[in-house]
Amino acid sequence: MANSLLVAVISVVGTLAGGGLTAAVTFRSERRKDAALAEQQRLQLLSAEQQQAQLLQAEERRQVRELQIDHRRQVYQQFLTDAHAVNHDGGRLGDMIMRSHFEAVDDIDALAAEVDAAVKAAGGSVHKVQLEGPEAVSQLADELMACLSQLPPTLNMLRRWRQDGSRGGPGEETPVESWFQVHSHLNDRLDAFVAAARGAMDDLLRVNQSER
Repeated sequence: MANSLLVAVISVVGTLAGGGLTAAVTFRSERRKDAALAEQQRLQLLSAEQQQAQLLQAEERRQVRELQIDHRRQVYQQFLTDAHAVNHDGGRLGDMIMRSHFEAVDDIDALAAEVDAAVKAAGGSVHKVQLEGPEAVSQLADELMACLSQLPPTLNMLRRWRQDGSRGGPGEETPVESWFQVHSHLNDRLDAFVAAARGAMDDLLRVNQSER
């Protein structure tokens, strides 16, 4: 009977020990699962924060790019406005000078002063174009400005020629021919600058759209 009692005690102890071991293993397994879940949640949160930061940075870059686009557009438009003002006033002045040989005209000197002022205004805005670039646009702006700068002296020569009644020698280029050449070249440079400026703006817009 003692032996039976001993076997029973050992069986009970073994059962309790086995149950305790199973509980310990289960507890450790649950802890590992909880830790793994917590780590997964931490990584997911970190990834979400990183994605949010990237989105914010992309949005900031887009906004900066849009400001750059608007600024460049304003710079180009201002220079074109000034250049067209020179071209328009120069055309009017040239026409007025040529008509002055045959009929009375308004104050030529006042319009000549407007041309000079318009050239100076264009000279101020061309520097901003040079700063904005790109190189192709900056170079064409320089060429256009060179044409604009030729207009006042050419018109002055034309005016003196009209006042003096000179006809020039055989084969000699007249001031009228010189003025037409300058004016024609100016229009060509205007068209070239507009095309280059439009291309530069399109490039900026494509880059901005690709960042969205």
